[in-house]
Amino acid sequence: MNGEDAGAKSRVEPPRVEPIRSAFEEIDLRDLFATLAGGKWWIVVTILVGVVIASTYVSVATPIYEADALVQVEDARSALGVYSELSDVMSNEGGVGAEIEIIRSRSVLGDVVDELSLTTHVEPKYFPIVGRYFAEKINSGVTKAPIFDLFPSYSWGGDSLSIRRLQVEGVSDEFTIKLIVVSSQKYKIVTLKGEPIAFGGVGETIQFSSPGKRASILLNIRNMNARPGVEFNITFVPKPRAVLRLKERVNVAELGSSTGVLRVRVEGADPKGIKSIVNSVANSYLRQNVERRSEQAQRSLEFLNDQLPQVQSDLEQAETQLARFRERNKTIDLSLETESILRKSVSLDQKLSELELRRAELSRSYTPNHPVLKTLDDQKSQLLDEKQSIEGAARSLPDVQQDLLRYVRRVEVTTQLYTFLLNKTQELRVVKAGTVGNVRILDTAAVTPFPIKPRRTLALIMSCIVGAIVGVLIVLMRRALRAGISDPDLVEQVIGAPVYAVLPYSDEVVKPRDKKANIGVGRALVSAHQPTAVISEAFRSLRTSLHFALAEAGSCPVVAISGPAPNVGKTFVAANLAYTLSSSGRRVLFVDADMRRGDADKAFNIPRQPGLSNLLIDQSGSDVAKSTKASGTLKVIGRGKSPPNPSELLLGERFKDLVSCWRDQYDFIVIDTPPILAVTDASQIARLCDALFLVGRAGRTHMHELVECRKRFERGGVFVKGLLINGMTASLAHGSKYGYGYGYYDYKYASKND
Repeated sequence: MNGEDAGAKSRVEPPRVEPIRSAFEEIDLRDLFATLAGGKWWIVVTILVGVVIASTYVSVATPIYEADALVQVEDARSALGVYSELSDVMSNEGGVGAEIEIIRSRSVLGDVVDELSLTTHVEPKYFPIVGRYFAEKINSGVTKAPIFDLFPSYSWGGDSLSIRRLQVEGVSDEFTIKLIVVSSQKYKIVTLKGEPIAFGGVGETIQFSSPGKRASILLNIRNMNARPGVEFNITFVPKPRAVLRLKERVNVAELGSSTGVLRVRVEGADPKGIKSIVNSVANSYLRQNVERRSEQAQRSLEFLNDQLPQVQSDLEQAETQLARFRERNKTIDLSLETESILRKSVSLDQKLSELELRRAELSRSYTPNHPVLKTLDDQKSQLLDEKQSIEGAARSLPDVQQDLLRYVRRVEVTTQLYTFLLNKTQELRVVKAGTVGNVRILDTAAVTPFPIKPRRTLALIMSCIVGAIVGVLIVLMRRALRAGISDPDLVEQVIGAPVYAVLPYSDEVVKPRDKKANIGVGRALVSAHQPTAVISEAFRSLRTSLHFALAEAGSCPVVAISGPAPNVGKTFVAANLAYTLSSSGRRVLFVDADMRRGDADKAFNIPRQPGLSNLLIDQSGSDVAKSTKASGTLKVIGRGKSPPNPSELLLGERFKDLVSCWRDQYDFIVIDTPPILAVTDASQIARLCDALFLVGRAGRTHMHELVECRKRFERGGVFVKGLLINGMTASLAHGSKYGYGYGYYDYKYASKND
């Protein structure tokens, strides 16, 4: 078989697998689990970081407590037992929803702000981040003495300041002043830059102006317990703003559905403070509820007191007129018919008077178009119609009887009305004195024994979950952003050529396990150093694959090994493949055809010259193939001296003749070619070979580089037989679909001495 016929075989296009790239690939759970397993340390680290952050947070963060109280709102019956209609109208119009808004109103919360002096806020100056934590430990008794005296201006716990009076005039915004303790009874007020403004003592009232004289301030300190040098920040908050802040903190909600039981809740860092706030809110609401209900009775009582003198005067006048009439007409008795008309007329007049009173009272709360007032007007119209009918019957009586009827009726109506007003006035006085409201406090404020925030267990659980999610995202992101090849299946789909071997990464090249071994070869020949290593078994597997793949190539197959760029392990793969082939007893020739930068001589520990360049330049027939100490059947031809025109030398007939000659002398020929993307030497060499294999470095070689290599070889009439992926690490393998099979390369089957 001559070189031309053999080279023709490499130019025959082998069956190719067309690339199949789906826009939406199916999710492979094994692939996903393999990716996560490969990045398990990232996940573990992010979880640990999350736990550390959460633990630090729950330890340093200020604990938040909760205080709550229960208030019952009963069916709101009006305090007015005077008028049934009025009582029904004014009872519980808003329901529980209205009571919730009343509790959170400025009226109720304003009383709380005044009672607890929430317009003034005093806080010691704590060391940043951890100062409050140490102060809480000292206050709780864990640490008994102040620490870190190197920072005397900071409070480390046990420092307190109570203000009797703080009055700020001339400014409507929030205002803060800084107080520095001078001694146990003396202090000074300074600006933010530390410039003194005023000096004072405990119990003294001092007056000073703020910087820029924007505000006039009166200050009186009730007591002070702090080390000299400790700073306090005293903040004055205007009442409207203090009420708004308190409204944000107060939470009111009904327990259950239509129970009428309201829960008043406040959260804060000061257990005593929030307990006082809740109790104050409940008491203020209860007090205003009683006042609101007694106010109804008071307003009605005032109305009746205004009406009584006029009704009394009308009664006295009616009685006088009746007496004079009887005196003039000598005591005239009423007839039976007249008495009947009188009873009906008095009853109607009494009802009309009561309606007038009710309408007058309701008109003070409602507009004339209110349905209640319209109802009263309709009732009044009906009574007036009845009254006109009775008056029509009274006109048929004699004149004397009509006059007597008129006077007696006026006296009777006025007497009944006066008696009615007297009775109701007494009732209203009793109601006002006994008003208790429709609200009662079921449970006074109580503080939770343990902080509700931060929740240690929840924080740790959430930190683990968030840490795991972040770790998974990092692993998936690293896989998505990884530019180098790692998935053999994807390489086969894109390149259209099979992957013959995936060579695992081995540190035997740098750190051989058997340092005493001296077989006269370089460390790169790992198959010779460690024949039982995992990568050595991978090369033997590659040898078996080549045996079947090149079965039709003849008695001496010629294999070219190339790659896209330097440092992908091309020479390493070619050298170890040649050694593995020779270890089976075959006569193998390794040719370093990279006459520019080839260094295969280092792997086999042989002289570089004379080499291939000498054969091509001198055209001498002398055999420059050198034997190696690693294998007696392996010969190596180095690159020789670097010529100025390697491509021209390879185009000549000399190289073709050398390949033909080598076929007759050896059983297998491995040619290490230069990178195809750097120079064109590889395509010239591959035309004379039976098979061409591309080497790509896992995680480093880009897919587009392999695609470009294939295109360049195809333009030269050479088709890629297969691909070899070198340097596959566990992390890269687990980040691809190949990951779940990577473990097979970790199997060892070394001999065992019994």
